[in-house]
Amino acid sequence: MALWSSGAIWSSNQIWGPSSPAVSTLRNNKNKRSTMKRKYFYPADFFERPEWHSNLAAKLQLYAAALPLPAAEVNEGVADNLYLAYGLGVWINNVREYALSCTSLLDTLTRGTGGEPFVFSTCTATALPTLPVGITEVLPGALDRTFKLVQQIKTRPGYTEAIGLDMGIIGEEDTTEHSMPEFTLKTEQGMGCHCVKVRYKKFGHYAVAVYSKRGAGGWELLGISSDNPYEDERPLLVAGQPEVREYKLRFWDSGAENGDWTDVASTTVSV
Repeated sequence: MALWSSGAIWSSNQIWGPSSPAVSTLRNNKNKRSTMKRKYFYPADFFERPEWHSNLAAKLQLYAAALPLPAAEVNEGVADNLYLAYGLGVWINNVREYALSCTSLLDTLTRGTGGEPFVFSTCTATALPTLPVGITEVLPGALDRTFKLVQQIKTRPGYTEAIGLDMGIIGEEDTTEHSMPEFTLKTEQGMGCHCVKVRYKKFGHYAVAVYSKRGAGGWELLGISSDNPYEDERPLLVAGQPEVREYKLRFWDSGAENGDWTDVASTTVSV
């Protein structure tokens, strides 16, 4: 079957903050890169999602005993994913096709020719999927429940990587080579805090080195972080005076920085 993936999610614990002496402590750790980077399992392409949900509904029933999962949770998960597959596939496609036909009909009504009476069309919905025995309805929040169920499945004693791949809840291997991290900045102010949150993707590397420059100063290492986001909580250089802070990042593995520098991004921090 096709594997479903979109993006990558990596997380662990924050290593240290702005204090540079902590570098030696971090270097003593035996940190290793992940041997296999994987993309996010949920399809980024909207049109691939109905098949993903249909597959999960079928495989939930197939692997329920092996995992194991309680019958009630399996039935709810199957119902959620049958409805999601229907809503994201057949139903929305019918709605869109009907909308197009309605536009065409209005053109006929307003500027058409001929002697036949004009008739408005009606939208005929495809029959709903058959839900498991004992399930008569699906409540809002089906996708959120599905993601929680996926997390639960991965903790079950019978779970294996082979099962995860077949269910589509493990992303395909990410073979893209990333020479640098990616990051964004968000400034948060209030309660006396002038905080810049640096959100980044480290693509399987152990951590990132976060550098910043402001005022007339040069680049300084703020910290080595594997916790996302990194928070720059430094006070303003001059109390009450806005300042521009610039940032750039590199990968950090096995006690040393590596890879290319990111482009420089900046944000203004004020009172």
